[in-house]
Amino acid sequence: MASPFRPEQIATAPFVEPPGRLRERMRRQPLGPDQLTARAQSLLAERCGPSGHSTEAAFAHGAAGLLSGHTHYFDGFAVLMSFRQGTAVAARETEAPESVITFEGSDQRWTFGGAASEDEAEAWPAWACLVKEVVRKVGVAGTQVEVAVVSTVRSGCVEAYLASLGVAAARAVQALFAVPESTPALLETLCEIISACLGLPFSNAYLIAAEAGHPSHLTLVDTATGEQLPVEAPIGEQFAWGLVDVGGGRLAKASVQWEHKEKAEKALAVLQRRGFDQLTSFRDLEHRDLERALGVLPRRLKPVVRHLVTENRRVQRMVMATSKKDWQMFGALLLMSHASLRDDWGRTNAEVDFVVEQVEAMSIDGMYGASVTGRGGCVLVVGQPFVVPRCLEHIETSFEARFGHPPEVMML
Repeated sequence: MASPFRPEQIATAPFVEPPGRLRERMRRQPLGPDQLTARAQSLLAERCGPSGHSTEAAFAHGAAGLLSGHTHYFDGFAVLMSFRQGTAVAARETEAPESVITFEGSDQRWTFGGAASEDEAEAWPAWACLVKEVVRKVGVAGTQVEVAVVSTVRSGCVEAYLASLGVAAARAVQALFAVPESTPALLETLCEIISACLGLPFSNAYLIAAEAGHPSHLTLVDTATGEQLPVEAPIGEQFAWGLVDVGGGRLAKASVQWEHKEKAEKALAVLQRRGFDQLTSFRDLEHRDLERALGVLPRRLKPVVRHLVTENRRVQRMVMATSKKDWQMFGALLLMSHASLRDDWGRTNAEVDFVVEQVEAMSIDGMYGASVTGRGGCVLVVGQPFVVPRCLEHIETSFEARFGHPPEVMML
């Protein structure tokens, strides 16, 4: 297995960059599933040459977390937004002594299965490690394969990128070797692989949403049972999504994130000893009991519990706001989530905070809200369809004036 994920790696994860500035990106629709799978097959032939073996290709949509990062640390509820961008993986058998993995956007060829390549295994980045482990655990032992990957998911959306990659790779390998489909077991295996490759806890919510594939919908996930429910959101009619990638890799060190998980486990044990003996998960801690629970916890554990419980409760409120088409409340919940991540979780930085502040300042103009998503440097923004492009252009200009370089912005 690869060594723990390094913060600088995600900035170099290969994906297909939309051409031009924002206005050009708005005029271009992202490549669809059929186009991306065909592109992956072409890349495989181009990089690895002709073959007498048949090729299998598969696709999975990306899904960015709206209220979902808390489920890395306990089995709560999550809301994710599935977008049109996704990942395609093409795979075929080979008679070569080693398996090969190649990504569009990178000249690197990752090889494994031979004695020489195994010496380099510890240097593998998370995304290449993920594909290798999927081939090993889903495929047929002793059979070498060639794999090509094409993705339009921004690598700064760390969880969305890896989840779509993992699901697409697993589907392609299953089809290649006619492996019987068992979705719960497969997603559990993928979750373990991604967590090991990242060196971080990883929620199954992102994999469930990627596997379900409801583009332009919200997906409500119960991470304890694995159940998911698409929640229709009239994207393009009453609101639109934008993405701002400030760069910079991961927002928090791995040691800090494992410390959060340790604190969460310790806090649960303390609560079970101090009046909450029936409590087995933070998902069952009612919001009305939160203040009483905080009152019996040591000071250092209170912020972690406050964030986890309030974030989990915001999920239900977001689903209700969507069903009522209350976009002001929807945006307010995003802003509340970001404030909690900043104040209680300590998982933002000056760049993402600046972006959220710019969106909040434009609320009177028709912007609803924004929040950092995932462990990279991406911020989701939401507002009225005709306002979001103008907001993104404003963020490009003001961000560059403040930090000396422009962020990457795109419509979703």
